[in-house]
Amino acid sequence: MSIIEKNLTIAIPQNWNCMSDFPPQQSMKWRKVYQENVNTEAIHQIPKIELKERLQQNKKLLEIFRVNTRRVQEQLFYSHLFFLTDLEGIILDLIGEETLHNGLKPLEVGLGSSMALDSGGINAISIALETGQNVFLKGDEHQLLIFKDWLCLCCPIKVQGDIIAYMNFSRSTPFIYDSIFALVSSIVSSIELELEKELSNNQRVQALFNTYCFTNRECEVAALWLQNKGALFISEQLGITEGTVRNFVKKIYTKCTVNDRGSFMKKFY
Repeated sequence: MSIIEKNLTIAIPQNWNCMSDFPPQQSMKWRKVYQENVNTEAIHQIPKIELKERLQQNKKLLEIFRVNTRRVQEQLFYSHLFFLTDLEGIILDLIGEETLHNGLKPLEVGLGSSMALDSGGINAISIALETGQNVFLKGDEHQLLIFKDWLCLCCPIKVQGDIIAYMNFSRSTPFIYDSIFALVSSIVSSIELELEKELSNNQRVQALFNTYCFTNRECEVAALWLQNKGALFISEQLGITEGTVRNFVKKIYTKCTVNDRGSFMKKFY
């Protein structure tokens, strides 16, 4: 029995699942997935170019995740690590103690690593991926030895009822407080609320784009122009020339009956 298990006497909220909540045959099935797929102790990594694309696709999510996790870090007086993964369990960000970061190096765990069952075995993230539920795992319940002294909590992040990502909170310590469940849930709720607002705003802006009869390309240019991006940046993002971007901006201004960016932005905000 690990040190963690000897000292773990907490009340787990009903909306959280631990390994004992799942049938033994299900746990055996999950373990078998890893055993049948693992060829090396190193966790699977996606190519760097693919990671770059995923980070770009989740830019707003990453921004909101970083703001919300760093906001609570001053309240945490113990070693901890926050993970953000996408729907496939690919790590998009890690925030927390450098010592815990270093502890992951033997398995090459970092940005772009897969925490899914076939790569990371049974862990809080992989089980949350499998079930779509809040998951709490302790010590020896993890399949990989590197996590045997870790306590991990993983929550799905949802927008309009659909899971879009997962946030995991881990700490390497034999003690955990009941309040940590509420803290993790609160962080995820804050992230979801901000994402909902962002989506609502994007939908409103898109509706206005339709009102002004923007073409698909004009919508792409207008969206970036509203973010205060320059012609060079937009040209690189869309694969067109700066001159073409400026021509699109002129057409957009004409449709909106404005002459400058300030007036254009007032139409939408």
